[in-house]
Amino acid sequence: MLRRRIVYIAAFVVALITFVGTNEPLALGVVVVLAIMFAGSAGVCLFTATRSTLEFKVDPACEVRHPLALSLEVHRRIRIPAGRIQCCVHSRNILLGEQHDISVDMDASDARVARYELPLDTESCGRVELSVKGAYVCDPLGLVRRMLPCAFSGSYTVYPHVFDVTVPLERAPRATFSGIAYDPRRRGQDRSEPFDIRDYRVTDPLHAIHWKLSTKLDKLLVREASHPSNYDILLLVDVGRCDTSGNPVPTAVLTALFNLAASISFELCRQSMSHNVAFMESDRISDVMVDTTASFEEMLDLMVGTPLPESCGVDATLFDWYRRERSFTKTVLVTSFVDQATFTEMAGVTDLSVVHVSFEGSKAVADTGTFTLTSIPVEDVETRVKSVVI
Repeated sequence: MLRRRIVYIAAFVVALITFVGTNEPLALGVVVVLAIMFAGSAGVCLFTATRSTLEFKVDPACEVRHPLALSLEVHRRIRIPAGRIQCCVHSRNILLGEQHDISVDMDASDARVARYELPLDTESCGRVELSVKGAYVCDPLGLVRRMLPCAFSGSYTVYPHVFDVTVPLERAPRATFSGIAYDPRRRGQDRSEPFDIRDYRVTDPLHAIHWKLSTKLDKLLVREASHPSNYDILLLVDVGRCDTSGNPVPTAVLTALFNLAASISFELCRQSMSHNVAFMESDRISDVMVDTTASFEEMLDLMVGTPLPESCGVDATLFDWYRRERSFTKTVLVTSFVDQATFTEMAGVTDLSVVHVSFEGSKAVADTGTFTLTSIPVEDVETRVKSVVI
């Protein structure tokens, strides 16, 4: 717009000087035409601004890397195919702490309701807040603009992609997977203590059938397991905006790590394995218990809505205090950073399995004697990973 103003002013000044110096009617005609054009264009701009409204709509959520768009609707009282609309949309990703301004330039339309779509960034997880910094109607010549009243604020959430992965519990004997106290209101996974007896369903696994009682009553019955009230599996997600050297963690690593952590949690939930999912923050650990679909969705909201700490790396002292407060004996650490000393210290107080998402390298599993370390490159997380042993 500044360039067009400079060109217009320069043309007007040249025409005016030419008229004053030569007294030519043609030069005067050019001056008059330029003035009329400016007045008419500014009038159209003002007229359009007072008779137009701008509305925004956005879907509340989507999965990572799925297309999502901000819908913009321009409502006009009178069909005037003149005047472009410009607006600036501000976005802030709460998880990553990133902020961007998106400039939108909408062409003039003679429709009473003109619809436009602005593609939104869904390459990384997080809750994203949107707001309009300013909206303007520009005249056809691009010389002046008038503010268009618009008070939009909204948000959308980009959730991790949950893929199929099996979670064998090969290291389970070292942890406590049966309880000494049971929740009388909920069924669970501890088959050493019956919760209820019911009729067999097609979806039930064969090992759940109570064969002795079924033979006696001549019908298939299922023995449901009890839910230990002192269950102790912890899924700890450790990731930050930067690594220990201060270099930003690639978006691909963040996305793959959240996808993998969510998939492990969902598989544990599907196996009726109650567990807690915790997230490292700067000075504390936030967690939520997952034992139902509803609590899994609550966990996802916490995962994408908790601001990432500046750098990754588990504080072993903070973790030990947190573990003793909650009595966890089995910890699955999903991280983007390997710290052998910290992992060894953590393994001294908990049965530790580390799942490391790396930007490069190949998939490998190592048993250090105190903990297992599974390294998975980003490109293999969703394409080749079929199981994660904890």
